[in-house]
Amino acid sequence: MYSHSNEVNIDLTLEPVRGLKIQLTANRTDNRTQQIQFMYPDMPTAFGGSYTKTHCAIATALRTSNPDNGYQSATFDKFLSNIPVVAERVEAQYRGLNYPSTGFMEGRPEAGTPFNPALGTVSRTSSDVLIPAFLAAYSGGNASKQYLEPFPSLAHILPNWRITYDGLIYIPAIRSIFKTLTLNHAYQCTYTVGSYSSYLNWISADGQNIGFTIDELTGNPIPSSPYNISSVSITERFAPLIGVTASLYNNMTFNAEYRDQRTVTLNTSAAQIVEANQRGFKAGFGYKIVGFNTVLKLKGKQTGVSNDLTMNADFSYSFTQALIRRIENSFTQATSGTRTISFNITAKYILSRRMTLGLYFEHQINTPLVSSTAYPTNNTAFDLSFNFSLAR
Repeated sequence: MYSHSNEVNIDLTLEPVRGLKIQLTANRTDNRTQQIQFMYPDMPTAFGGSYTKTHCAIATALRTSNPDNGYQSATFDKFLSNIPVVAERVEAQYRGLNYPSTGFMEGRPEAGTPFNPALGTVSRTSSDVLIPAFLAAYSGGNASKQYLEPFPSLAHILPNWRITYDGLIYIPAIRSIFKTLTLNHAYQCTYTVGSYSSYLNWISADGQNIGFTIDELTGNPIPSSPYNISSVSITERFAPLIGVTASLYNNMTFNAEYRDQRTVTLNTSAAQIVEANQRGFKAGFGYKIVGFNTVLKLKGKQTGVSNDLTMNADFSYSFTQALIRRIENSFTQATSGTRTISFNITAKYILSRRMTLGLYFEHQINTPLVSSTAYPTNNTAFDLSFNFSLAR
């Protein structure tokens, strides 16, 4: 048995204009094991492992589905239309090839003869067809030009990025109001083959990854790659899509951001696509009152201590949804969905060098959107704390 891990990482930071910072990252990880069979003649090398690379599926991002039209998806429809296109391209690779004469083909009358689709052709539900059709559809590519290799080379690594911009603070009208003002945006996307193995009865026809396996029902040779891949996924995050943080000269702070995330998993063995989406908005406010004792007009003075009151309030709204899209009948079923609204307040008051008073309040509302057995829930938490330090 032989194992190896091939990992490539690229990080690049650009500052093209004042206040603008762009960070680009790209990576590819291929963990692979190879096991050579010595027990029987003509046994192929068995492969296994996992694979991941940075990807870009922004062309189909930020799209929603709703029950009013049966969760219709133009991207899923494009995937279905890509399947016959990719199947034709895969089959075209076998035209002009001869059947091998080793392995399960040894002694058969078809051995050494030209490939005949009538004996067995490329299956439209195989991973060889579904994976390229899936990548083309959900990446916004062309199925006629999509690479057919399930483990793309270094040439197909696509970068992710993070952008921050604080140049607005240099505008006099804005600088007179804000102490700091920063805009940020980040995009993260990966293509992953969670785990895979290889067919033990697979025979190569060209010395590489084009060959045949045996059809268990008919016993005929059918075109196939050596890899048995049960699932691949595209995970995409806008973290955030757009975000802003700001502080004023009076010690007030603000922040707000909108996030969107999806994980699309192609399950080739079950002939279905699972889409999990999560999107939400979050906003926060903070204020610090320096020397709060003065505001309360309390007598006494703490030497070396500022009796500050720090307050923070956060509001968040999130929506999650999971769908199963079946390939054979184009049917989509929602399996889960939740809407969550949360609000919390925290306050911290420094009474003295040794004593701190804290206050916490949170209220959360969860509303199921799909399940017929779940019900809305409200959760409220409250906490009042005194911190007393004995440290010198």
